[in-house]
Amino acid sequence: MLRYVTCVLLGLFVGYIAATMLSNALQRRSAWPRGIMQVMRHDFAAARKTVHGTQCATPQMAESASRLRLVAGQLGPALLPAAGEDRVLAQYVQRFQDAAAKWDGHADCPTQAAALSTIDDACDACHRDYR
Repeated sequence: MLRYVTCVLLGLFVGYIAATMLSNALQRRSAWPRGIMQVMRHDFAAARKTVHGTQCATPQMAESASRLRLVAGQLGPALLPAAGEDRVLAQYVQRFQDAAAKWDGHADCPTQAAALSTIDDACDACHRDYR
């Protein structure tokens, strides 16, 4: 009886270790896309907070806009599969890149709010299908 209990406990332990290793391997595989999304989320949240104020044409907004355009250029290689083309995802990525390119960090608040709304719509459209 003790032998069976020992075998069951050993099997559970080995299964736990194997599941943990598999989970870690899968998380590392998607680290680049998750990292890009976190950087974009950070810049977008800071910009949304600033655009609700009275002073929008700040160096920080221009820097956020520039960084968002830079990171948007990396979406294709990070998200699109290397072997085959996902045409729909490529359209979402292009739509986001176009919206990010139109954001002028030196513009007035209403113009920047409209640009950020377009970027938000592009994010929501993609996340609705791919999140």
